[in-house]
Amino acid sequence: MALYIILAIIIIALVVVGIMFYLRSSKRQVVEQTEERKIEVEKLTLDDRLSELDELNLKGETQQEHDRLKRESLNNINENLSPVEEKIHNAEENFDKFKFSAAQSELDDANTLMDRYESQHSKLSEEVDNILSLHKDSDRLYEESKNNYREMKRDVLANRHQFGEAADPLEKEIESFEPELIKYTELKEDGNYRQAHEHIATLNEDMNYLKKDMEEIPELIREAQKELPGQFQDLKYGCRDLKVEGYDLDHVKIDSTLQTLKTELSFVEPMISRLEFEEANNKLIGINDQLDEMYDLIEHEVKAKNKVDETKEVITSDLFKAKDMNYTLQTEIEYVRENYYINETDIQNVRQFENEIQNLIAVYDDILREMAKSAVRYSEVQDNLAYIEDHVQVINEKQEKLQNHLIQLREDEAEAKDNILRVQSKKEEVYRRLLASNLTSVPERFIIMKNEIDHEVREINSQFSERPINVKHLKDKVTKVVLHMNNFENEATDVLVNAVLAEKLIQYSNRYRKDDSSIDKSLNEAERLFKNNRYKRAIEIAEQALDSVDPGISQRIEDEVISQNQ
Repeated sequence: MALYIILAIIIIALVVVGIMFYLRSSKRQVVEQTEERKIEVEKLTLDDRLSELDELNLKGETQQEHDRLKRESLNNINENLSPVEEKIHNAEENFDKFKFSAAQSELDDANTLMDRYESQHSKLSEEVDNILSLHKDSDRLYEESKNNYREMKRDVLANRHQFGEAADPLEKEIESFEPELIKYTELKEDGNYRQAHEHIATLNEDMNYLKKDMEEIPELIREAQKELPGQFQDLKYGCRDLKVEGYDLDHVKIDSTLQTLKTELSFVEPMISRLEFEEANNKLIGINDQLDEMYDLIEHEVKAKNKVDETKEVITSDLFKAKDMNYTLQTEIEYVRENYYINETDIQNVRQFENEIQNLIAVYDDILREMAKSAVRYSEVQDNLAYIEDHVQVINEKQEKLQNHLIQLREDEAEAKDNILRVQSKKEEVYRRLLASNLTSVPERFIIMKNEIDHEVREINSQFSERPINVKHLKDKVTKVVLHMNNFENEATDVLVNAVLAEKLIQYSNRYRKDDSSIDKSLNEAERLFKNNRYKRAIEIAEQALDSVDPGISQRIEDEVISQNQ
């Protein structure tokens, strides 16, 4: 038994030892990977990049930056790369001693150091790139500035006449750029690359501004010397012609405004000669704005005259129409009010319209007299005519509405008479149908309804002979009697149809009386109800009796009767 235990312990020990050696072997692969990374990282040196700076003029700021970058690169190697070898060696020793945790910690430290080294190396490389990029950009701006300097100088010499009095100041301004270009080269030679870049960037921007201004100078001079004076002249003579044609343009203040604008314009060329281009341009914009305002006022007057010429004929026609219609209304009202009731408000409105029309005609005559004068402000005339036009249109609309109302009174009376005649005719026709029907007697309610209609018709006919007639009240009464007549006709038709249906049902049921005593009894009751003018109840009893022996026949008889009476 003891032997088995010893063998088991030996086997377990061998397994554990085997596992330990396996783990150490696998961990050595991690060490090898870290070693390989260290070799790759060691290739990342800043020397090649710094050698590019060596090609520049190593003075001043450039020398300082070069030395700083070199120091920081050495510090990066000493602090982050050099300790890596020791960390890897310690990890190997710990693996040999089967201290896996301690070995892994050393490898993690080694990788962290290499991460820091790579990060710092990237940062330093980027700074080198920035320095080189700044140098290249400075050289580009310098070449561009030299070209601008030559082109601007040549442009002033070749096209001196286009720049007028600004030519000499421009030459001086352009010449002032030459010392600045020299200053850039001095800053660059001294290695002060940042100052050199700021200097050449500012100089290049100033040159571009001046170059743009030089392109605008001929336009500014042409506008100040030719275009605006020409517009002043055109405006002056154009307004003179319009005044001859009868326009009142005093509110535009042509002469005083033009004199002010000429004074303002006289400041523009001195501004250009002093190279105050923005001020000169703003001055020209202000002058053009004032010219536009004057042109707008004049154009408004011309359009107003055209509108006045168009409106004048329309207003004359509308006023004549309003006056003529008012006279007609007054005449018609005097005649119509003898026969028809007219609201007193309508009569007062016609008189008020007459006063308003007279006032509008008086205002219109004043306007025409003003227009006959030598100078007319058509914008004011247009506003006054618009007022007259709006008011006379409203008056005409109201007068037309009232005139239509007067015409409608006669038409409504005639329509009422026609309706009463139709009511009388229809009433007699319906009553004759009741008398000629198979009814045992005319139900009393129809006699009452007929008498009521006769009474209402007599009342309405008596109103036709009255003067003046209140047409509205008359129409209401006629409408009421028409409704009564329609009700009379509908109810009479229902009774006549029911009487025929009851008679048909009883006649058809007679064939079953001998064979069925219950049917005979029901039919006797139906006949009794029929004689007492109770046709609906007679129909119900006859249908029940008939359907008991011949189902569905009563419905067919009813359909036949209804179709014959439609």
